[in-house]
Amino acid sequence: AWFSAAEQAINAIFVIWPEPEHACADIIRVLEASTFGVSNGEMKSSCSSLRLARFFFVLGHIALKLLVYTENLSGLVRRANAAKTLAKQENADKAKAQKKSGKANRGEDSDEDDEIEAELGLAQQAEAETEQRVAEISEKEIVGRGLIGAFGPLLVRVVGNEGGLFSSEILMQSATLALCKVMSISSTFCEKHLPLLFTALANAPSHDTTLRANTVVALGDLAFRFPNAVEPYTPRLYACLRDKSTRVRRHTLMVLTHLILNDMIKVKGQVCEIALCLQDKEARIRDMARLLFFELSKRSNNPIYNLLPDIVSQLSQMGVLKDDFRNIMSFLLGFIKKERQIEMLVEKLCHRFPKCKSISQKADLAFCISQLKANEKCIKSLSEFFKLYKDALFDEDVFKSFATIVSRAKKFAKPEMKECLDEWEAKLREHSAAGLENHLAGNKAEKAKRRAAKRAARNASRKTQKKKVDYEGETDEEESVNLSSDNEEDKENMSENNSMQENATKTVRKSARGRSRRTRGNILA
Repeated sequence: AWFSAAEQAINAIFVIWPEPEHACADIIRVLEASTFGVSNGEMKSSCSSLRLARFFFVLGHIALKLLVYTENLSGLVRRANAAKTLAKQENADKAKAQKKSGKANRGEDSDEDDEIEAELGLAQQAEAETEQRVAEISEKEIVGRGLIGAFGPLLVRVVGNEGGLFSSEILMQSATLALCKVMSISSTFCEKHLPLLFTALANAPSHDTTLRANTVVALGDLAFRFPNAVEPYTPRLYACLRDKSTRVRRHTLMVLTHLILNDMIKVKGQVCEIALCLQDKEARIRDMARLLFFELSKRSNNPIYNLLPDIVSQLSQMGVLKDDFRNIMSFLLGFIKKERQIEMLVEKLCHRFPKCKSISQKADLAFCISQLKANEKCIKSLSEFFKLYKDALFDEDVFKSFATIVSRAKKFAKPEMKECLDEWEAKLREHSAAGLENHLAGNKAEKAKRRAAKRAARNASRKTQKKKVDYEGETDEEESVNLSSDNEEDKENMSENNSMQENATKTVRKSARGRSRRTRGNILA
């Protein structure tokens, strides 16, 4: 209640009081004395968090009202100058009409025309100087050299909250809001403290949704006033669409919708974050996201068409659920109705197949192609680009998507087109079956490799353990004896193996001689 009453009182001062800046300066000094003033002849070493929050609220609201007051004065000056210029132009037109009727010669006409043009040029120069003066007042006087600027470092320190010294929620909310209002006055002050504001937004407590929601709305105002300063931080503003709080997500989507539709920020690849809002749990967020895309589709350049390839790729890489992805893309692809755009989009999506890192990404691309109303040229393009996606046809989802395109195309295909469709369908089925066999064989080979590697690792570990057990407690001499005995055993084993091999060769030779003798005897008989 106190904050609402203070806000209305300050608004009334700027409406009623002839010189509101002086009254507001007195208010700030009085509040400063009560918050940081002297107690029992000594300076206060601490102050109440509620008093400090109230002081920050008044400070920020007065700063914002001073900006509005300055711009209103500038508007009055511009309108007065415009009225004077209009009156001079009307008088000049009347004089020119009279002189054309023969009351003055041509030389005087040309001289007076030059004087009028010179006066109009001076009026425009005076208007430009007025605007520059107002900008200088906002930039340097209100925040820089003024009374409000003296409390800027204190605001920055409280909002930064190094070491967690300030734990009061109402203090942090009031300080952050006041800092945002002061930043909206000066572009220099805004650029300097934007990193601090986004850091405070990221580090805000999870339970303090009011702080995050208010900060997002304030950032929208800053982006509207200083778009170039806020533009590098746009991805961090989009990131608020993933906040756990429904209120924060709704405020963020409202701010982004307002900025995008007013061309204050460019629609880039981050719009996929807004596309995810189409599947949000909150109905109001879903409806707002649909409204944004409907408004974008009405524009002549149709930015949805230009954004779709990036949206498809980013949603696939983000690991969105299959059903959610298909619902989102079915909605967005419904805005692509021109045949030329459909043809270009089919080509773009086909060329993205080799860049996919997983079969699920290729299935997503195939689904998107199947949702487009393909014409004869699209069918020919798909047949020409067959080599780009043939290695993915073993997947059931990929094959189903292309089979859907074939069955849909057969309904309107001409006789000469049916041959191309039949040929394409045959290739799809052939490579699907072959690819499935190769895929299964590859899986079996990989499993066999894994088993062999595990078996080899187990055998190696058993051998090392056996050696450790055999050599435990042995001295160096015993080890050398064992090594020599091992060598002797190896030699004996080798000699035994050699003798066995010699005996085997002898027996083979004897049996061969016996067979040859028998054959000779049979021949003689």
